[in-house]
Amino acid sequence: MNRFRFLSAASLVVTLVHAAAAFAEPSSQEKALASRLFDDATKLMAGEQNAQACAKYAESQRLDPQLGTLLHLGECYAKIGKTASAWTSFKEASELATQRNDPRARKIRERLASVEQDLSNLVIVVRDNEPSGLEIRQDGAIVGKAGWGTPIPVDPGEHVISATAPGVKPREVRAAVGPKGQTATVNLPPFEALPPDAAPPPGNGLATPAANPQLAPTPEEGRSWFSTHRRLTALVVGGVGVVGIGVGTAFGLSAKSTYDKSAAHCNGDHCDGAGHDYRQSALDKASVSNVAFGVGAAALIGGAVLWLTAPKDAAPEAPKSTFTPIVGRDLALVSWQRSF
Repeated sequence: MNRFRFLSAASLVVTLVHAAAAFAEPSSQEKALASRLFDDATKLMAGEQNAQACAKYAESQRLDPQLGTLLHLGECYAKIGKTASAWTSFKEASELATQRNDPRARKIRERLASVEQDLSNLVIVVRDNEPSGLEIRQDGAIVGKAGWGTPIPVDPGEHVISATAPGVKPREVRAAVGPKGQTATVNLPPFEALPPDAAPPPGNGLATPAANPQLAPTPEEGRSWFSTHRRLTALVVGGVGVVGIGVGTAFGLSAKSTYDKSAAHCNGDHCDGAGHDYRQSALDKASVSNVAFGVGAAALIGGAVLWLTAPKDAAPEAPKSTFTPIVGRDLALVSWQRSF
């Protein structure tokens, strides 16, 4: 049983390895394009068009990584003076040749040592008082904290170093690195804190209209909503009063009409069933009329007081009101609609 489990596990590992290799293996189309690019690059090198040749070698290596392509790419970079790029290519080729026991491994190591003698470097010096969250980039690529203050192999020429951190103005420094093993040192300029979103005003920290006239509250802003819209409220309350009076009037008239109908069914205070119903209905309508008159009168008085005590500059546009009487056989109402 243990042997069976071991063989099963081993088979699984072999299967996973082959699957990973198949996944990483370039397609036939990629291999064909890589081969064509390699041939074109070789022709360009022969014609001293080295910059174009390096681009084609690099793309060929990306599509179909090969030790031979790496060596040609390193030589191409060396011809155009990109010593750091050449050193990187030869270093990768040396490691690959050593792993494969390739007979070219010794010559590749010698070529790597030769290029390393002319390797230029860039040192980025970071002060101890830099804010937390500092991020440094060299030509767009992030330089980890471990690389700060350490010579970084770079191609000769101009390089852009940028630094960003939360709450600090972005900084950018350009450094020119010379050929033949020169080392350039870059010191980040002192950081400048970004201004706060809202700078505190002078004095006791309380902003006043006199300190900043543009921010002084308008008369409307200085009063409450009720104070600003008092006349509008007065119109609304007065409208409720008008409706109350109208409803009271309608119910009063309906109550009288209903009471008059009971006369044919009553002799004094003695009424038959129909007469009793008429008088009871009239009494109910009279009660509603009294309540509506009371509410309407109170609302009219309140609206008048609000209107008279409202500030003169707070008069709003008068709202439009529409009153529609609704009168039925035993019902009388007034419909009120108001638009602002």
